[in-house]
Amino acid sequence: MESRAETAGGLAWRLWAVVPLVGLALAVATVVAQGDRVIDLVGGSPPPADVFDVRRVEFREGEIRILVRNPQPDDLTIASVTVDDAIVPFTLDGPATLGRLRSSTVVVPYDWVADEPIAVGVTSSTGIETVEEVAAAVLTPQPSPRGFLGYGLIGFLVGVVPVALGLLWLPSLRRADPRWLAAFMALTAGLLTFLGVDALDEAMALQAALPASLGGPGLVLLGVAASALGMTFLSARLARGRAGMSGLALAFLVALGIGVHNLGEGLAIGTSFAIGELQLGAFLVIGFMVHNVTEGLGIAAPASRGRVTLAQLAGLALVAGAPAIFGAWLGGYASNDVLAALFFGVAAGAALQVVVEVGRYVARTAPGGLRSGWVIGGFLAGIAAMWTTGLMVG
Repeated sequence: MESRAETAGGLAWRLWAVVPLVGLALAVATVVAQGDRVIDLVGGSPPPADVFDVRRVEFREGEIRILVRNPQPDDLTIASVTVDDAIVPFTLDGPATLGRLRSSTVVVPYDWVADEPIAVGVTSSTGIETVEEVAAAVLTPQPSPRGFLGYGLIGFLVGVVPVALGLLWLPSLRRADPRWLAAFMALTAGLLTFLGVDALDEAMALQAALPASLGGPGLVLLGVAASALGMTFLSARLARGRAGMSGLALAFLVALGIGVHNLGEGLAIGTSFAIGELQLGAFLVIGFMVHNVTEGLGIAAPASRGRVTLAQLAGLALVAGAPAIFGAWLGGYASNDVLAALFFGVAAGAALQVVVEVGRYVARTAPGGLRSGWVIGGFLAGIAAMWTTGLMVG
């Protein structure tokens, strides 16, 4: 009898735990179905304009391709298309009527002139036109072995080469005074703090350009939280029950955090070349190369605490630099503002979490701990170094 009573009590407890969720679902459903009547009691708001979200304009031989999305809650129908205010014929690679957040590609046969400014417009069935202005029409690169190799080489020069050069400071760091080594460890934390804040700023700027219906801030927060928690889990595994991570394990964690950030750098460079901003792309390549040499120093500082083989150093350089190659490919051939905002959010969370791990390591191993003047000076020097070299990019 007692067993049956306990079973019944346990079942009732579980059922009551579900009641708030069921009640919330019913309340939300009621608001969705009847919310307009409640809002009408305090006043009305004008309906959103029936505008499209132009995601990308591609130029190919004899045609223009316009990727549009419906950011509105109601359906939108593509009625007409204009090029430089002139109505032009078009076909659709996708549906004419788009539901919420659905996309379609407008294909316009048009003999555009290279390097000339051009404006394309997409008009909905209600007569509202969405115009996208392109500063200079440039042939959009298509996937090819030559282009694939080019973007890969650019990513290698931006990511792997400068990080590898920065790792050449390792022999000097091994012979440095313990106070100087603590300063360089703190410099690593300063570098990563700058990268984290910079990535978060970039993520917020990208999400601000997204339609409100995509929930940009939540997307960025998801990236930050997922990467930070993932790096926390990884750091716990690398510690393997010890009081703290070894120098090599921390160097790997630093390289991983930098690598996620370099993915965003490659994305920016690839996108610049894809939209025809060749001078901007070349400028970014040079600026990021100078900028990323200091990242190699940030990896070398914790690695100097232990024995490291040449193969391990090469692996660290690839972990930190190779993501720039994938970012260049992605930006060159499949640029997407939603993914870009998410990636930069991931980069921010990863970099800032590694700062925590570096801080723990410095507190445990540095003479004087985190309050040492050497540590404080090194941290500020790291931020200053990234800001100074970053001026070449901005």
